[in-house]
Amino acid sequence: MQTRKEPLLELLGTPRTRFVIPAYQRLYSWKERQCHELWLDLHRAARAKTSHFIGTLLYSKEDPDRNGYLRLAVIDGQQRLTTLTLLLEALRRWANLHPEVLHGTSADDIQRRYLRADSSIDAAGAPCKLVLSRNDGPTLEAVLENTPLPKHASENVKANLAYFESRMREDAFDAPTLWRGINNLFVIAAEVDASDNAQLIFESLNSKGKPLTTADLVRNYLLLAETHEEQTRLYDEYWDPIEGMFQPDPGSLRLDNAIQGWLSVRFRKVRARGRDEVYSVFKQYVEDEFSGTTESLLHELRNFCMIWAENYRYHAVKKYKSAFQWAENGAPTLVSHYKKKQSANQSFADATRAKMDSVDATL
Repeated sequence: MQTRKEPLLELLGTPRTRFVIPAYQRLYSWKERQCHELWLDLHRAARAKTSHFIGTLLYSKEDPDRNGYLRLAVIDGQQRLTTLTLLLEALRRWANLHPEVLHGTSADDIQRRYLRADSSIDAAGAPCKLVLSRNDGPTLEAVLENTPLPKHASENVKANLAYFESRMREDAFDAPTLWRGINNLFVIAAEVDASDNAQLIFESLNSKGKPLTTADLVRNYLLLAETHEEQTRLYDEYWDPIEGMFQPDPGSLRLDNAIQGWLSVRFRKVRARGRDEVYSVFKQYVEDEFSGTTESLLHELRNFCMIWAENYRYHAVKKYKSAFQWAENGAPTLVSHYKKKQSANQSFADATRAKMDSVDATL
């Protein structure tokens, strides 16, 4: 098996090549949520001027078709390729109406290089670059050909194209930023040959090993960019206590719920509608809204988890509560800067009563 890191657009733009989804593959299944996440990731990559890894594209070469086009059978990566194709088609339609905005790339360029298999001839006369299977194929072809949809059209193909088109109709849409983000996408392109067992490789990529929990993803996201020494310090001071509060916690269910609870308080304008959306919302909060440091975020999350863990009534929580000064480490509130007074203090009560009497006397 040959592997290489490659910009996704360069791979998709390979001349006289068609990407073919085998008939045994599942239907195109990405929903609006995955499209929304991709949309956000592209804009973040463009703003940060960094590449964005979108996954592995596993494929095998087939014999050229009767027109001489190289066929690449996509074993893994259909969802990403299809979604990018729909995004490019939406951008092509937008660029066709706004030719002066997308500098350096035209609607025809997008169609010839990324949506059609042959850029050397009239783009409208070349076959589609991506060939989906079963119900999805005729729908995608109709979308790209601008012809009537089939009777039983793919709902996901239609809905996701409509989603991207709706985002591009927004007043705040910035086409050059989106285009930069698309150019920053890269994949690990893995080509299998006859000596490889493609099915075993596919299984290893998709089903072997234990799936990462929300807590795993959050921890890695927060600590990965730090130095080894700083990772160790932050882990020992914050993350280890956070995990310890909920033990035993098979599958990280309690900690994942705590992270979702914290997000619902801290990031109210975007709600995770299920466990599988929590990490995406977390990334959106940290990258688009949060302005503090990694340590300040871990500090607050640790303190929130102390309160959250009490609901599970674990005795282990007492050990962690005793290790920290809650009054000192607690998350700041809107009234935290006011000096606290004891209403049970007699002198304070007398002073307050005197003020009230003076007010009554003036009425």
